[in-house]
Amino acid sequence: MSLNALPQLLLNGFFAGSFYAMMALSWGLIFSTAKIFHFAHALVFTVAAYGAWMVASQGMPIVGTFIVAAAVGALAGLAIDRGIYRPLRRRNALQLNVFLASLGVLLAGEAVIQFVFGVQARSIQGFTLSPLRLGRAGFTTLEILVVVVSWVVIGAVVLFMRTRQGTAIRAVESNPELSRAMGINDEKVYRNVFLVGSAMAGVGAVLFSLQETASPTMGIEPLIAAFIGAFVGGIGSIGGAILGGLLLGMMENLGGIFLPGHLQVIVAFLLLFIVLLVRPVGLFARDTKA
Repeated sequence: MSLNALPQLLLNGFFAGSFYAMMALSWGLIFSTAKIFHFAHALVFTVAAYGAWMVASQGMPIVGTFIVAAAVGALAGLAIDRGIYRPLRRRNALQLNVFLASLGVLLAGEAVIQFVFGVQARSIQGFTLSPLRLGRAGFTTLEILVVVVSWVVIGAVVLFMRTRQGTAIRAVESNPELSRAMGINDEKVYRNVFLVGSAMAGVGAVLFSLQETASPTMGIEPLIAAFIGAFVGGIGSIGGAILGGLLLGMMENLGGIFLPGHLQVIVAFLLLFIVLLVRPVGLFARDTKA
């Protein structure tokens, strides 16, 4: 591909990276605090997308659709934590058992969604798509929406983490035993991170469905991008998750200089592999062993 396409690829990378940054932060917040490889985050994403589709098909404005999706996502995430993860925590279940339970919830949930709604993809309507240009690069109003909504949500979460509830999350994330000794209710903290992270996934589900469609297995691709971004940036680092997602989006799209479109996904796994080899804690995390 000619380097003349570089401005377009950089712009596409920023659009994709903004979405990945939000998703990496949503998944990374849960993983770093609850220490759960929350594979069922993909199901939360899917459930929120179908909730958004249902209200959008009844004529709800796009703002209302985002609010409903965030609420549906938050409730779905909380239900998974309260119904599956909390009983396992109380029994001190192995991490492998928790992961398998999370994977089982995802597979069972996808089957239920497919049974109820069928296999056909669903489109969310309600947003006017118009082409725009910036020099040689072209984009759409939908991509602008993705960037604006993603960064508004990221900013809101960054501000939330500076509140008293956010400080409690940081404490449990750093040292659960010490935080309990200081009187912090870790179950309340887990509830908060699942509500916040899952609501973010709900917002992301609307953005994804506006660009693509809603389908029973739609959550896997955003989930993979989320945990790659979170691990590349550094688990436990809010800034790391954001920068990791941005880097992933940029690298995927800049890979288009050398690779055809259907092979650009290789770049994501290559990036993760290199980072795990060179700096296992993530590019932007503080290395506690240093």
